[in-house]
Amino acid sequence: MSIPTKVIFREANEYLGKKRARSTLDRYRREWKAAVASGLDPLDYASHAAAVDPTRYVLRRSGIIWGLWDSIRRGIVAAARNMGDGLTELATAQVNQAKWHRVVIGLLSAREVPQGAFTRKGQSKRGSLKGLPQDWRELAAEHTIPAALPAVLVTFLSGCRPAELAMGVKVHVLDAQHLTITIRGAKTNELKGQPWRRLTIATEGSELASQLWQLASAKGGALSVKRQPRTLHKNLATAAKRAGLPAICAYMARHFLASQLKKLWGKEAKQDIAMVLGHVSTRTQRAYGSTQQGRRGGVTIVNVEAARVVRTPHRPHYVKQGAVASTPEIADSDTPWTISDPTPFVFS
Repeated sequence: MSIPTKVIFREANEYLGKKRARSTLDRYRREWKAAVASGLDPLDYASHAAAVDPTRYVLRRSGIIWGLWDSIRRGIVAAARNMGDGLTELATAQVNQAKWHRVVIGLLSAREVPQGAFTRKGQSKRGSLKGLPQDWRELAAEHTIPAALPAVLVTFLSGCRPAELAMGVKVHVLDAQHLTITIRGAKTNELKGQPWRRLTIATEGSELASQLWQLASAKGGALSVKRQPRTLHKNLATAAKRAGLPAICAYMARHFLASQLKKLWGKEAKQDIAMVLGHVSTRTQRAYGSTQQGRRGGVTIVNVEAARVVRTPHRPHYVKQGAVASTPEIADSDTPWTISDPTPFVFS
């Protein structure tokens, strides 16, 4: 039995009226544009997406469904206008097209998600850590193409967001056993996030840190690392496939680092963990990693500095500071918030 046009139109308005981030809508539009440009039927395009890159299947399917709902609403509105102008045949064709798109949405929604696909945000990245071996980062780095290796190493060591890597991350050699990674915050405003943070990394006992140290040294001790999120995602997916690993992404590295810090640094270091992750509140880190998922070793961060003091339950409000550096290049005269004594946080 066909769904009445009024019901379909109401469903379209309800779906499209849901509050979504601008970045999410931009991704949906890109995926829908790619689906239309392919010349394939939406169902065939979704099948192709599942076969070629299952890790991106859910995103692509969501983009297709969003595009279909948008086409449905536009088609019904146009049909009503054409019906009023006496163009009955055209209006009927537009309504039939909208009804067929509604059927396609139902078929797409009912399809099983392919193995290896990322599903719900946060849950998938954090939950997927359970299926990874202890040395998954080293294995992935070993199978990463040279052009992407600096970005992958920075991601694994710092847990930075893909959007932060897209803005550029600075790596500097401090001495024979240490380097720094300076990150410009991606999710910031007057009260939210860290405009910048700087991590000091020890190379001893860390294959990943040693590799990054060597790459920076080869560039005179200073290395600028920049990679677009979509390119990084493809690089990690390819490296994981070559290494025989389950699908991985940058946010899994962020969850992994958060888990390691929670397990090894403990509850007393919540403010320090917040600075590492680029947060201005200890409350935010609840969404990242877990103590249970933390593993022994693997943490090479011996010091962290950030632009803002971290809010805690005992200090819930952000205290506005004087002018702070908003770029990775920070003068020695600046007095950022740092770990008072990094010694307890050095692990072998």
